[in-house]
Amino acid sequence: MDLKQILKKNKGAIVKEWFRATIDTYPAQSAKILGKDSNRFDNPVGAATHETIEDVFDLILGDFNQEMLEKALDPVIRIRAVQAFSASEAVSFVFALKEIGEKILDDSVIKKFDKLVDKIALASFNRLMKCKEDIFLLKATESKRRIHRAFERAGLVAELTEEDLLGSKKS
Repeated sequence: MDLKQILKKNKGAIVKEWFRATIDTYPAQSAKILGKDSNRFDNPVGAATHETIEDVFDLILGDFNQEMLEKALDPVIRIRAVQAFSASEAVSFVFALKEIGEKILDDSVIKKFDKLVDKIALASFNRLMKCKEDIFLLKATESKRRIHRAFERAGLVAELTEEDLLGSKKS
């Protein structure tokens, strides 16, 4: 049996264990809440995490590229980008998949699986950096607005257009 067949056969168990490992990266009290219910309204972070893990797993069962992986990882990475995680902690959930794979897979396919997980990790890191960049730009734009409004109230400058505020983003 090849790698994708083994993964497909064990999808339910792998996704469940990967979700649990991802939730366990949160503090104990948060993990308890996040792991309870996958209802989007009662537990949006838990639901988004579970959906993302399923989407990524479905992608690796088929053919995918880096862009597709990043898009699939986006919801959970966006959440983790604004939380109190370091960059390594934010993407660490991906590496839990290696440990899960070691329990299920035999030596003939483990190297191929590890390469697959590495691709997922690189895609998650790319997406995290993009989210962090977007956050930085939002903060910088808001700071410009605040300073400009203060100068306007003092009568020191004319009205600033949206293009002026976002000018540095275009370059």
